[in-house]
Amino acid sequence: MPCESLKPFVEVFWEGSFNLNATSPLYMQMIPTGCLELIIHLNDLHCDLENNSKWSQSPDYMIMGLYTKPYEIRFKNHVKVFAIRFKPEGIYNIFGVPASLLMDRYEDMSAVLGAGFIDFIHRLKEEISVISMIQRTENYLLKNLLNNKIDMNYLNLAANLIRNTKGVKIKDLSSQLCIGKRQLEREFKEKVGIGPKHYLRIIRVNEVLRLLNENQVFDLTSVAYHCGYFDQSHFINDFKRITGQKPTIFIKERGQFISNPGLAHYAR
Repeated sequence: MPCESLKPFVEVFWEGSFNLNATSPLYMQMIPTGCLELIIHLNDLHCDLENNSKWSQSPDYMIMGLYTKPYEIRFKNHVKVFAIRFKPEGIYNIFGVPASLLMDRYEDMSAVLGAGFIDFIHRLKEEISVISMIQRTENYLLKNLLNNKIDMNYLNLAANLIRNTKGVKIKDLSSQLCIGKRQLEREFKEKVGIGPKHYLRIIRVNEVLRLLNENQVFDLTSVAYHCGYFDQSHFINDFKRITGQKPTIFIKERGQFISNPGLAHYAR
């Protein structure tokens, strides 16, 4: 977990290895998480991603934007990474980069942030433990947060309420924050890239995925209700839109998906 000063902007730091045995290529579908991922490759072997209808090896330091639909990742070799998961509004506060510029695509983060970021990466790779990597990363992010001096506003509050309030209605959200609905929509699309309703769909489906990951018995009706769905057809449509599959098929074929639901859990 990030330190207290970074919690409003960063969801989690994580380390991962994919296709560990590398006996054959591994093709998987990545499910949108409602956040952005800064992926730092720790070895020379990377995954392959599609960009502009062409497949190519991912950059050394890659920012995965806010995806709204599943996308395929191909692991031909053993890929090892360290990653920072940003809340979509948080990356703007830390780097001054709106998530809207990275909608449904990825970028080379060294091209986005330049020399200071590259220097940070070189120092990060000198660390010998994940704990020390996290400490160095926190120092770097806090320095950027201080330098940018972008205050949190109603967008941060609205996004946080969506992540933590079960069944929230966007019109109620506007009332709670004393902000007009159109103004809230405009700020979301400008900074996040999608409207609050669309963001809410992604968050709800990720909460469904988290609950499915935690439980061995899959009572979809109860899970959907817990996540604010009072209509099964609405739930199924949202689930298929975000994951590409109906819930029952997703459960049967879940080994084909990378599903790492994050962000704040709904209050119970």
